[in-house]
Amino acid sequence: MASISTEHPILLLAGKLANRLQECEEIRRFRLAEEQVKNSKTVQNYIETIKRKQKELVHAKHFQKTGYIRQLEQELERLNDELEHLPIVREYQQSQVDANDLLQTIQRIVADTVSTKICVETGGEDPGGCGSGGPCGCKSK
Repeated sequence: MASISTEHPILLLAGKLANRLQECEEIRRFRLAEEQVKNSKTVQNYIETIKRKQKELVHAKHFQKTGYIRQLEQELERLNDELEHLPIVREYQQSQVDANDLLQTIQRIVADTVSTKICVETGGEDPGGCGSGGPCGCKSK
């Protein structure tokens, strides 16, 4: 397989698209929320406590301390619930969903546009590949 030069026009356009995406509201909102979560002492304290309790849980399971295991599992459930209900974490999670939706939509549009404009062989024994009259609609002669 031949390598494609990083100066290929399509790759240059992809780089420009990536730069433009950084300017989108969804991506900016995600970056801001990510930074706020990273800098929040409250969130970081929850994360550290959860990690510590998870390690304790692993040890408790190793030594088969069933009562302590139940207690740790309940504490972890409570800590995770409290963490997920912090407004800053909820904003981060929502901004992550919004940014991901945008990126998936872009990916789907590119994939759909390419597959409808260019008949690409799938290789292997895929009965729905090009030449079979499958999803791309072309047929072998």
